[in-house]
Amino acid sequence: MLPDDFKTQFFYVQANGRTLLGAFNISADALGTNVADEKVFKDIYPDKDGYLHLKFGTDRSTPYVNAIEILPGVPHRQLPIRLVTQASAVTDHHGDVWHPDNYFENGILSDPPEQISGTSDPELYSQERYGHFTYSIPVDPSGRYTVVLHFAELYWGADSPESGGAGKRVFRAYSDGTMLLDNFDIYKEAGSLHAITKTFLNLHPSVEGKINLTFDPIVNYATVSAIEVIDESK
Repeated sequence: MLPDDFKTQFFYVQANGRTLLGAFNISADALGTNVADEKVFKDIYPDKDGYLHLKFGTDRSTPYVNAIEILPGVPHRQLPIRLVTQASAVTDHHGDVWHPDNYFENGILSDPPEQISGTSDPELYSQERYGHFTYSIPVDPSGRYTVVLHFAELYWGADSPESGGAGKRVFRAYSDGTMLLDNFDIYKEAGSLHAITKTFLNLHPSVEGKINLTFDPIVNYATVSAIEVIDESK
């Protein structure tokens, strides 16, 4: 049986008279109670009076919101999302800011940082989230997205804290059930303490407007150092 808040807490949200969310239930959308939920919308413009009018209307329950963020954007495209698995932001050599780790469930952050080769941005790869974990990254549900995953083998290998090599860490990565990586072995492809990226095109968000990434261990722990989500819309 569904909890009461899954059945009764519905409201709607409009921007300048345009419906953004109809019959919206936060608990159902977030797949649980007391779970943070974030909705993203692109191509939102001020009304003729220069104001953005947001209306939260009652359906079956009183509407509510915890925070609102309004960012300048590019027509028809969501701004890139860049996350680094660290407690503080990192600015890369292009001047792009990678935000501190967010939108994850489970896994552990490594510490201290390691020295990485094979990249112009070694700091991006110097730490990791490892274990069996997921990310649910909010996006506009109407888009298609490129996801770039950034890795480095920080633990296994001749130059790392533990000896060993190929076969010591093997894992899978999925996006909403679509296999991205299978039997992925960072050391086998790049060695230890060396950056490697994997790029995946035309990924569909979930109906809730999330890029859901699952990192599933096969041998020892799965890992990732940074995640980039790029809107492919023209």
